[in-house]
Amino acid sequence: MMTIQTIGTAKAAQFILAMVAALPSPTVYIIPSQLPLPTPQIQKTSSEQLALTNIRATTVQEKIIGEIRSWNLLDNDWDGEGSLKPYTQSIKEAVSFVNLLSDEITPPEPMLLSSGHTALFWNEADLYADIEFLGDGRIAYFIKKNGDKHKGVLEFNSQQMPVVFPALLRS
Repeated sequence: MMTIQTIGTAKAAQFILAMVAALPSPTVYIIPSQLPLPTPQIQKTSSEQLALTNIRATTVQEKIIGEIRSWNLLDNDWDGEGSLKPYTQSIKEAVSFVNLLSDEITPPEPMLLSSGHTALFWNEADLYADIEFLGDGRIAYFIKKNGDKHKGVLEFNSQQMPVVFPALLRS
């Protein structure tokens, strides 16, 4: 049996090219652009029809959560400037917080900080807010509403919205 070592790399390459050239050419079919495409005929059962009618649009809250969760796929230096890998616990806390937001609160913009922490951001006419999830059960926040400033760090248990936020984040 011949191997690349016994015949040399150049000879082996020539042999492979000769073998490929000996293969039959594939058949090419030209499909006219005016050819009508058949319409598929699908019979739906009543349960399939029911399932199709129950399809709903993705909510804004679900889109925010999806974006935040996608950050779990990032590594160190995700921004090309030496950022830290996103903290999984910070992501989980932010997702819990978004799930606790009432419909009366304008949805935030999610942010990933170079520290690896997840944050939420609001910037509206009478409201500026930045909430950072520290990944250890604490939230750091800065909120400016109607000229009043509020800032601090507080505990977050992921099951209940801290009492300070509903009033301050409502537009």
